[in-house]
Amino acid sequence: MKRIIYSVLIGLTLAMGAYSCKESQVEDLKLPDPNGKSITGEGIVVGNVTLDNQFVRVPFKISLSGMAEQAFQVGLTLNNDTVTQLITNGGLTNAVLMPSAAVEYPTVINVAYGTDNAEGVAIVRRATLERYLGKKVVFALKLTTPAKGNKIANGKSNILVVINTDDLLKPADVHYLSLQGGGTYNVAYQGNYIVGPAGITIPLIVSLDNTPTTAFNVKIKDNIDTIATLVANGGLPANAIHLAAKDFSLDTLVRFNTGASSATVRLSIPWPVFDANISANKKFAFALSLSDNTNHVIHPTKGKVIVVIDPNVNLDNNSPIIGNGTGLIARYYTNTQLAPDDGRAPFVTRVDGTIEFSGDGWPDGVKNAAGESLSRDNFATKWTGEFLAPVRGDYIFYQTRWDDGSRLYINGKAIIDDYTTSWDRPERNATIHLERGIRYKIEAHHRENVGGQQAFLEYEVPSAGITGRRAVPRTQLFPTP
Repeated sequence: MKRIIYSVLIGLTLAMGAYSCKESQVEDLKLPDPNGKSITGEGIVVGNVTLDNQFVRVPFKISLSGMAEQAFQVGLTLNNDTVTQLITNGGLTNAVLMPSAAVEYPTVINVAYGTDNAEGVAIVRRATLERYLGKKVVFALKLTTPAKGNKIANGKSNILVVINTDDLLKPADVHYLSLQGGGTYNVAYQGNYIVGPAGITIPLIVSLDNTPTTAFNVKIKDNIDTIATLVANGGLPANAIHLAAKDFSLDTLVRFNTGASSATVRLSIPWPVFDANISANKKFAFALSLSDNTNHVIHPTKGKVIVVIDPNVNLDNNSPIIGNGTGLIARYYTNTQLAPDDGRAPFVTRVDGTIEFSGDGWPDGVKNAAGESLSRDNFATKWTGEFLAPVRGDYIFYQTRWDDGSRLYINGKAIIDDYTTSWDRPERNATIHLERGIRYKIEAHHRENVGGQQAFLEYEVPSAGITGRRAVPRTQLFPTP
């Protein structure tokens, strides 16, 4: 085995003296009591160092100047001050202090009767070595308070352990934690997400390289300011936004079970949030990163991801959108049946919430500014505005309850055109596919000859579960010019 761990013993006092160690670290220069034994840290048994999937075991010895005349104990503590001082003053280069939580060691070494040495084992977390791959990881153990009249030999109380990670590990050995898609992860229509009645859930996978270990946790951070920065410098499209905290949910703590190579982070967005951004065509963006892992190493580049969600994901949403419309512009023409075509000024212009009129009170209630009522025969009406499609599907529009002639235009195209003196014709219906959340131009014409009169603009969308004819509701109609 390569020499991966070094013990600095005899020369350590000289090094520490050169860098002005603290008074508490200066060795007792008196000779040992002749009735006791002089104790020296003999260092680490290099050949017996073992490495497994989670730990590095580092055995070490202490030796006595003679056989122990009775069993006793020698205390052990970490001496971080010594390591810090050596690193600060250049005594150790390319080195980092081993975090105290990453090393386990016996607090005492038991020396048996009739022996002149004793052993202990320090256990180092492998994850710490992986985290500092390419550097030397260092810790020091200090011998203290030997019992039964024994003393520490002058200048021999510290055992310095230097672990060269490059000799022990290769980059391919590191247990890296990565977020799916590291870089930019685009979520588009029919992509990797779960559709639910309330919205979508995007599963993001956190993966672990190499052999799994015991259970551990890792946190997910949402770096809000990163999105604004990326938009400002062109790294993201100008229509990308980060949602307000109330508009999404994100798992911020992920648990890896024992033996697991992956875990899932859930990012959920409700349908109403998509609906609120339909007209602006906004993309949702999140800058996520791994942090505060209790084991292993976060990949330096793959531990971060920018998640960009395209607005067309909303195509998977077919819950009805309820608009805030107020109706259509209604232009009434008196003493003519052709006014919608000849361009003359209307008798009156108003907003009708819906088109569902019959002879009772209609058109008697249609009055001009002078208080005059529209003629009951020989008149015409034109309704214009926009229709907000509440769902996606094949719409069937009806003008079957219509006396007399009828026309219906969607986005300028006549889908029903029977502007005659006939009435209540069952064939006055048409089917057209409309997309959810889009506002379509709509125009309906009515012609009254003589006799009774009525106008009911109705629809249904069987493919989306809207069955049974019903009047187009006011909420979906907008009186735009």
